[in-house]
Amino acid sequence: MTWLAMLGVSGPAVAAPCVPPVGYSKAPPPAPLPVERLVSRVETIRIKAPLPVVLASIAETKLEDAIPPQKNLPSVTGTRLLTPGAFDFPGARRIVCLSDGSTLMEQLLENRASATEARFRYIVWNYTSATARPISYAVGDFVRTQLLTGETHVRWTYAFKMNRTRLPGVLGFVGDQLFRWWFLDGDYAQMMRATLAADKQRAEKRASKGRP
Repeated sequence: MTWLAMLGVSGPAVAAPCVPPVGYSKAPPPAPLPVERLVSRVETIRIKAPLPVVLASIAETKLEDAIPPQKNLPSVTGTRLLTPGAFDFPGARRIVCLSDGSTLMEQLLENRASATEARFRYIVWNYTSATARPISYAVGDFVRTQLLTGETHVRWTYAFKMNRTRLPGVLGFVGDQLFRWWFLDGDYAQMMRATLAADKQRAEKRASKGRP
C-alpha cells in the first residue's frame, strides 16, 4: 500500500492546461528550514561523463522528459515560466503541471557552477492536489561533483516540511516517520532513483558521441 493509496488516490486524471491556479499569488515562497529539521532522503549516482557534459545534457532536457513515469505518482505534463527568462537564476519561478490535473510552484534558490562542482537548489510549494495537503513545502538540492576519474558524482537531497495541522504531520515525530515509511522511502525514493538513472543514461550517451 502506498502513501497516495492510503490517502485515497484512485488513479491519474486528464491533465489540466498548464496555467497558474486560481488565486495564484506572487508572494515569496516559505523560508526553508535547515534540511536537518525536515524529513529528507538522499540518493546518489556516478555518471561516466565529465561535469560539463552532464550539465549540458540536463540543460537540454525538459522537466517532463527528465522524470520517468511512475506507477503510483502523477507525472509532469508541462511547465510554465512565471518570471522572465529561463529557469536558471535564483528567484526564477515556474508552475509545474501534473497528470492528475494538479499544479505546484517551483522557485530556484541557488544555481552555481565551477569547473569542479555545480549546485542546483530549489523549493516546491503551493501544491493544489488534495493528496499533498500533508506537505507544507519541499526543498530539492542537486550537488554534482567532477571526479578525478573524469566521472561525475551526483547527490540529490529531497526534504519535506510537514504540515503540523494535518495528518500525519500533526503527530509530530511519529507522523514524520510514517510519512517517511509510507511515501519518502517508497514511491518517492523509486522516482528519485529512476530520475538519476535517466540522467546517467542521457549523459553517458552524449559523452559516447563526443558531444560537449
